[in-house]
Amino acid sequence: MRLSIAFVPILGLGLSAAAPAETLHVYSGAGLRPAVEPLAQAFEARTGAELAIEYAGTGQILARARTTGRGDVFIAGTRFFSDQLEAEGRISGVVALGIHGAAIGVSKAAAAKVADIADLGRPGLRLALGDPQAMALGRTADEIMARCGDPEAIRANTVVRATTLQQLAMYVATGDVDAAIMARSAALPHGERIALVPIPPECYTAEEITAGLLDSAEEPELATAFIALLASPEGRAAFEAAGFGAE
Repeated sequence: MRLSIAFVPILGLGLSAAAPAETLHVYSGAGLRPAVEPLAQAFEARTGAELAIEYAGTGQILARARTTGRGDVFIAGTRFFSDQLEAEGRISGVVALGIHGAAIGVSKAAAAKVADIADLGRPGLRLALGDPQAMALGRTADEIMARCGDPEAIRANTVVRATTLQQLAMYVATGDVDAAIMARSAALPHGERIALVPIPPECYTAEEITAGLLDSAEEPELATAFIALLASPEGRAAFEAAGFGAE
């Protein structure tokens, strides 16, 4: 059974005067940075604590948490990875923060070539896909291809695999590839350089973003307060503003 952390006002936990020595080590999926960073800054300002945040693909930070045996908070781009830690007894209090809505990101030069998933299998198209072992959208892309596309043709057009959402978006924005199955949130900073083609909801199940308390936490009370902020209405609003809301 998954646990949940009810939101408790941070100042009510007696943490408003946290000593400078209190530092939280936070692991976060790199693509979540636009939502996590402002919340981390707000938390530091309100509590006086310091947050050391390690951003990378969720598969990469999962490996880091396992090998180092340290850390306080784990923020995953998909519940798939936090479920693994939960099964190992390494994390508790897992809460949902938002979702990774998928779309086809198309470069300006290829805008006329891609109108739907079927077009991704057209000969000569250059595609980027996420690594399913490293990031949430890699697994999502596999599901989309299996349900609504031609996996063999799409993989034949794939010229690069990315480990983070930002890499996928950069490949498309710079024209290094024609298109990618990516997160809508990652396309937002690139404006008109990436055109988004919707993916029908029946083609995939959106990955759920989660956060939880690591069993290695040295500051469990402070870490719980930060997770509470992430899961609060303020936190959810930040994730939605960064593109991690519902369709």
